[in-house]
Amino acid sequence: MTAVRSVLLIAVIAVCASAFPAAVGAEGVPPYEGGTFPTIVGPADPEEFAREVRLGEEQELRSIDDRHVGVFFSTGQESFLLNAPEAHDAEGATVPTTIAVTSQNVVTFTVHHRAGNPAAGGAPFHYPINPGSGWEGGFQTIHVAMSPTEQAPPAPTYVVPDLSGRTLQASRRMLRRGGCALGPIRGERLRGARVVRQYRAAGKSLPVGTEVGVKVLRP
Repeated sequence: MTAVRSVLLIAVIAVCASAFPAAVGAEGVPPYEGGTFPTIVGPADPEEFAREVRLGEEQELRSIDDRHVGVFFSTGQESFLLNAPEAHDAEGATVPTTIAVTSQNVVTFTVHHRAGNPAAGGAPFHYPINPGSGWEGGFQTIHVAMSPTEQAPPAPTYVVPDLSGRTLQASRRMLRRGGCALGPIRGERLRGARVVRQYRAAGKSLPVGTEVGVKVLRP
């Protein structure tokens, strides 16, 4: 009687073992359901998640690319697609994900969070990592129009004086009072020489600091 029970127990174990593929959960790979994954709270958390796909008669799994796996009939006709779920970190950065066929009826989805953000030169992601697309974006320049009261004040100006008939010394003093300066001097720079021409018109408004050139002659 004991021998019969042992045989029955072994048979039950064998049936149960055959009902679940060895690839699911193998080597510590946790299963995931549907197109999502559990929250990843740190670098020590897993990157790979396995999923058993129930296949009908004459159906098989085929990898299309690193983001898509298809279920195909033996005739080659596609039945449906399995996509690698999207992932993002706590600051909205997109975390790369891939999906691959790892057994006859098992796909493994990988969240590549340990290698860092490739879009930021490998900088570490900010945990936790959650399902869903990222919302980070690039910087953009925004020009904000200032109100009249906020606009920068105009640069100070100076009205050029009439230097005609004045000596160089007197002309220099007049220009300095307004913040301008005496510029290039042409003509006879002799004692008693006076301005006969100026190269910035008298009465013209110019920015403070502008040089005013003159021509002088001795009477």
